[in-house]
Amino acid sequence: MPTNFVCTKHCRKQPFPCTACPFRTILSGMKSAASDCPVYRLTIPGLLRAKGRPRFGNGRTFTYAKTVQAEKHIQRHAIEQIGKPCLTGPLHVSLMINIAPPPSWSRKKTADALAGRILPTSRPDIDNQMKTAADALNGIAWKDDAQIVDA
Repeated sequence: MPTNFVCTKHCRKQPFPCTACPFRTILSGMKSAASDCPVYRLTIPGLLRAKGRPRFGNGRTFTYAKTVQAEKHIQRHAIEQIGKPCLTGPLHVSLMINIAPPPSWSRKKTADALAGRILPTSRPDIDNQMKTAADALNGIAWKDDAQIVDA
């Protein structure tokens, strides 16, 4: 699950950047473990939020609104691009996340990041980002994210 830095100058101010922007999440290689099954490729524009921890109050569990909004965004793009294949059995999933270097970085450090010499090692954690994507695609790309055996 690689994470890369990418330049996003033309659409940084939009809440979910355009589909031409390299600032997107690419979920590729979703396929069943059987070799004859199709491979699905899904590109999600915008930031991939890390899955927030569930909160508890008044005897109930709730998820943050921003996490719910991010999952709905992923679901909308998944249905548009791949429909609802709802794969069954063990699945192999690969995730590539492109993120922008922080604006506070110098030009040299930004250039190094864009060239792949510096990789992102700060928050959000990639496992929490993967959890957002996996949970959002439950019932759409696969029956349950427990089917993912290789990511």
